[in-house]
Amino acid sequence: MRQVRLAVIGTGHLGKIHAKLAKGISAFKLVGVVDPAKEAREAFCKEHKLKGYDDVSEIASQIDAAVIATPTLYHKDVALPLLNAGKHVLIEKPITLTTDDADQLIDLAEHHRCVLQVGHVERFNPAFREACKKVESPRFIRGERTSGYTFRSVDVGVTLDLMIHDIDLVLSLVRSPVVDVQATGLTVFGPHEDIVETRLTFANGCVATLTASRASFNSSRHMEVFSDAGFVGVDFTTRKVKSIVADEIVKQGVSQVSDLSAEGKSWVRDNLFSTVLPCQEIEVAPGNAIDAELREFADCIQRGLTPTVTGQAAREALAVALQVNEAVQEHRWDGGKFNLVGPTMRPEPKRVVAAKKAA
Repeated sequence: MRQVRLAVIGTGHLGKIHAKLAKGISAFKLVGVVDPAKEAREAFCKEHKLKGYDDVSEIASQIDAAVIATPTLYHKDVALPLLNAGKHVLIEKPITLTTDDADQLIDLAEHHRCVLQVGHVERFNPAFREACKKVESPRFIRGERTSGYTFRSVDVGVTLDLMIHDIDLVLSLVRSPVVDVQATGLTVFGPHEDIVETRLTFANGCVATLTASRASFNSSRHMEVFSDAGFVGVDFTTRKVKSIVADEIVKQGVSQVSDLSAEGKSWVRDNLFSTVLPCQEIEVAPGNAIDAELREFADCIQRGLTPTVTGQAAREALAVALQVNEAVQEHRWDGGKFNLVGPTMRPEPKRVVAAKKAA
């Protein structure tokens, strides 16, 4: 099968990772990397023996596909001409800054029969994939994604930077429309929100509470899912998955537990997480999620398959993330006394009402 001629656009943190990995995947022929920042581009190309280009137009005729790892602001402008030219694209998350821009890329990809894949890479995390096997009809989900300030992705706030990962994962699990979004957030460094907490309610009754921070002294990436099949907890960093399937005594209801004798209650306490709520923990074998994502991209191009994270799936995650952002911006912190609103907690600008002209 013919190799996919690939370009990586953007030599920032993720662009460098994509280029290094793509170079080692036999399905790809890495034609070169594109970045207008000459010094950074040339240093990277020299180190990895790659060709570098200032603009994608210089290389467009030589490639079949591209990985777009530019700042989000440029995703649409870079992807648009590539899709128009019939090139397949893998765009880092979020797909774009607006749903209108996302719709335009989705329509173009469909029109030209191009693969449009989006880099919600946690879908390829081996621990998440293992956890999915133990989830059935999610009822309540808790997620937390926190880190220190890395100075990456500062063109967007923490909602589009970090939380959108978990929004995408939750949407893939629940498969029901979001009907209510509540959120609060804080700006630490600015100009965007750096800490956000949200509560999402779905049409099927499921509720998800998500926390994201890029101003935290603790780094964590974990999620807990309570479903009809039991409890599953996944640590995305350590790749550990905890699961609990309740014993019959719990399934019968709390009233049955209350009717137990003193000896029975003592037995439940002593065997709570061994028999009554048996907890199993497994450490999933390591795997490089970005490598898996790239390999799927090549496979979709060569075999005409549908990617795990389509443009439409990424658009849906973006739509919810923008609703979260809107709720963050509208949150009032003082009940209207001083009109402190949004993540900066600054007074809301007073509206100027034009005076009516005398008759």
